[in-house]
Amino acid sequence: MRRHFESLVIDSFFEKRSRSYCKVQRHMNTFYLVIRVIPRQENPHLNEVEGALVSCWVCSDDQVSALTLASFKVRQMHWEIVGLEESPIKVTEKDYFGNENALEHYKFAQAKGMSTFITGWSRDGKSSWGPVKLKNSNNFVLSDYLSKIGDLKRKGRCLHFEAGQRCTEPIDAHSIQKNGGLSLIAQNGKVYVASKNFTDTKQNKGGVSFAKQSVGKVSTFRGFCGKHDNELFEPIDNFALAPTQEQITLYAYRSLCREIFVKENSVTLFQNYSKNHRDNRANLGIYDAMLKGSQFALKNLNAHKEKYELLLRSKSFGNIRSVLFHSLQAPSVVFSGLLYPDHDFMGRKLQDLSDHTSDVDLITFSFARMSQGWCFLFAWHVDSTQTCVPLIRSLATVAHECGALANSLFRFAVSSCENLAMSPVWWESLTDEQRADVTRSANHGTNVFSPLKSDYLVSGLENIAEWEFDYVKSDLE
Repeated sequence: MRRHFESLVIDSFFEKRSRSYCKVQRHMNTFYLVIRVIPRQENPHLNEVEGALVSCWVCSDDQVSALTLASFKVRQMHWEIVGLEESPIKVTEKDYFGNENALEHYKFAQAKGMSTFITGWSRDGKSSWGPVKLKNSNNFVLSDYLSKIGDLKRKGRCLHFEAGQRCTEPIDAHSIQKNGGLSLIAQNGKVYVASKNFTDTKQNKGGVSFAKQSVGKVSTFRGFCGKHDNELFEPIDNFALAPTQEQITLYAYRSLCREIFVKENSVTLFQNYSKNHRDNRANLGIYDAMLKGSQFALKNLNAHKEKYELLLRSKSFGNIRSVLFHSLQAPSVVFSGLLYPDHDFMGRKLQDLSDHTSDVDLITFSFARMSQGWCFLFAWHVDSTQTCVPLIRSLATVAHECGALANSLFRFAVSSCENLAMSPVWWESLTDEQRADVTRSANHGTNVFSPLKSDYLVSGLENIAEWEFDYVKSDLE
């Protein structure tokens, strides 16, 4: 049976709950720990050194991620870990007043993310050396990685379900509409986006930072030929969201295809790294893990793509579910993305993403221009209802309990989507602390050594976006 949209005022959509879920955001700390090690076969000091203690200063979110990162760095330098001599403890600069050597390591960690100091003992118990400069065995070169990502991005292919040999000229298609989204927030033709510049990435220790970029280059991917892109997405590129079920499906499908394009590139990249960088066991373990994760994600993305394409082929969209939140404000942030929801807005687990034996549910989300104003649009296939409906219900709950709908939606967009652009006028009006908070949230999930937080949608970024929503449309039962 065809479902019709039901208009509701915001308050009637929100369920009442007795508990409050308003909390504060955490900040990154510096941890100190000591690891006991012995040299591996490939360690250049194997014949001289029997064992060593590695003192580590690590900037990280918590003790677990600090230990994980330090352990990786130690293995990367060809040491085998035999024990934890001192567990991670939180330290500050004042803990090292009067100890210039340790203070230097602390400050280096603050600047670069981590510092290590190794104290070893000789095999014969007699020999001694002064400070020895250890060879850097890290064969991961950030500039090379970014260059390869760029090369793969330029190699386009048409992902349209009717693509064939004739689709030989992929174009730079916008996953966020240029005229219906990016142009609304641009200043002098530019917006703020996650920087792909080597210097910016290095300065932010490999994490996300934001820089100005021309709207002509923002959110583009070479995933469609001109013919198929123009024909397929004409109902959303040339018309405001009504919304119709077809339009909602197209917004979701575009987000899905962009993610497939990105994930295919990731699989290719990590296949090459796993094949050509086998001389360092620590690095290889990371490459193999990233490859397996990317392959699993791509498999599921393609399964969801097939479901959406059945709808587009048949022009029957009854299996699409959606919720949109409407605003009359001038937009400050535009976005297009998707998520395998793992936890809801109250920190409760929705599905286990570490279980690679099962299919996972998926939700898409997009900025969409409407005839008046704009909306935050969630959409999913009915097969993902088991996860997506509880996610939306939890949003309704925290919005009612905390009056935090705008905060929750902004937090969701920033922490879940790297395909996001911000108004220069809005971004530059923020305080340094607010911009730092947004950057920290954008880096959620980017550190492979840090466990994902169950409460990343619960708190943070309060009253930064200052969005206002006047009504919601939903086809939930």
